[in-house]
Amino acid sequence: MTIERVSMDGCRSVWPNEPEQSPLLNCLLSIAFRTFSIAGKMATATPRPSFAGLAPRFRVNRPRHTRCTARASTSASADGGMVTRDEIATAAKKRGLAVETSTSGPFFKITARRLSTRAGEEGQPGTEETDIIGEHDGFIAPPPFGILHMDSMRIYNSRVRGDDEKAKMRSTFGLSILLGATSSLMAHEAGCRKVELLSIDDGNEYAPKLVKYYRRLGFKVVKEVGDNGFFEDLPHLLVWGGVGTRMDGNLQQLLSKWGGIVRKQAAAQ
Repeated sequence: MTIERVSMDGCRSVWPNEPEQSPLLNCLLSIAFRTFSIAGKMATATPRPSFAGLAPRFRVNRPRHTRCTARASTSASADGGMVTRDEIATAAKKRGLAVETSTSGPFFKITARRLSTRAGEEGQPGTEETDIIGEHDGFIAPPPFGILHMDSMRIYNSRVRGDDEKAKMRSTFGLSILLGATSSLMAHEAGCRKVELLSIDDGNEYAPKLVKYYRRLGFKVVKEVGDNGFFEDLPHLLVWGGVGTRMDGNLQQLLSKWGGIVRKQAAAQ
């Protein structure tokens, strides 16, 4: 299945016997995290000197950037357990990609970049906009909330060059796994257990295919947003920003499920 743009909005899973959190609480949580992020940036802003009577300008500290590179892993993959950072990095490299993560407070952005083949730059992530093959963003709300909120995921098939690179990068499904596993692993390490999303319904025939796609990834349908009346759907609309199918996943279960897929990608020739 060819996907040019895959939209996610939010993420949370429900464990057995755990009460469902209200949409209104999720809405307030989302607003609070965005407010705290803005306040944090203002608090760490560094004033720049004023010239010619101009008002002082402020420079917000840039998000730190990290690359998913090979490093000691704390969990062995031989037991078929949860995916590790080493395995994500190896699987991405087999596809000719590097997975990079930038964070700013609770917010994150994960980018899959094409590895350069230019002389002297072999194996380094490309720096051009067209070298970005996939992007994924959202925020992590650690305990007591314990929620991973996925905002969006985009795969740019049009940027894949030729049949050889297309064969090397393989399916959109596998690349989505690498991006989703990276954010899920970050959230799990922060103590989160839940992930939730909204499969957007833009009123076309693609919406059912998108729900099927997320089912394949391991998410479960919770409810439809948009067909329940204004007042019942309002909290969901405020949280997710649109109508569609609410779907949940369990972080530990997803990381274990995706671990097997990522290990197969990493072992592929």
